[in-house]
Amino acid sequence: MRVTTSFSTITRWLILGLSLFGAKSFAGYVSAPDGYILLGIETSNRYYVAGGARFFIPPAQHSLYSGRSTVALPQATIDSYTQVPMDGTLFRQIGTTPIYVVVGQRPWWIPNPTELDVWDDWKEVHNIPNSNWNDPFIDYTYAMSLLVQERTTSQIYLWVAGAKYLLTDPADIAYFGGYGSVKTVPLGTLASVPNEPFCGAVLRERSSSTLYAVGYINSSTPGLRKHATTHPTHGVVPDGALSAFPTMSSGLSCIW
Repeated sequence: MRVTTSFSTITRWLILGLSLFGAKSFAGYVSAPDGYILLGIETSNRYYVAGGARFFIPPAQHSLYSGRSTVALPQATIDSYTQVPMDGTLFRQIGTTPIYVVVGQRPWWIPNPTELDVWDDWKEVHNIPNSNWNDPFIDYTYAMSLLVQERTTSQIYLWVAGAKYLLTDPADIAYFGGYGSVKTVPLGTLASVPNEPFCGAVLRERSSSTLYAVGYINSSTPGLRKHATTHPTHGVVPDGALSAFPTMSSGLSCIW
């Protein structure tokens, strides 16, 4: 699609200006409307915009987004935009069925049409490219503590580094942010969240100063292990949460 029309040129300069001065720019969000395609001037890379975030479109999928409004921008400008959509954004990978909603900078699976009726609220479900879309969410930069509660339930969980931990002690809830910070997620979504953190995560229990990295011995030995480390922590978990992992002196890995 041609991007050299006068309208496209005006839009490009408007977005560049908003990138420097606009409110969305301070959050790192794309200044173009959702559904637009960003085109890297120097690279010809293409990105789909959803929830103010950029999603890389592999060349083999370019034709799936033909006909959409396209804006050419310097690649550096595009790279400055976040890859994590705003809360409330609904999306699915193009050509697939599962739909997710972003809550607390995390994607939460919407398990059934009844639950989708609660969450869509007339919002568009974006068909994002099928290209490692979840990598930015796995990045430990986003492994912050998050208190969540499924809609219509009373149980509160701590989410951190890919795992969920049921909190029953009010002192734990207060330590991790308090009742006022609990975010509501779709009913049934926590069934798909594991009880073990991402391999490679560095964690400590809240009453301890000892940091542990979790990983595996090798591909044929199941179960996470932990070993003490001095690497910066990725998160704090409730007391006792790491006791199930055998302690090793070293030698743990996530890739063989």
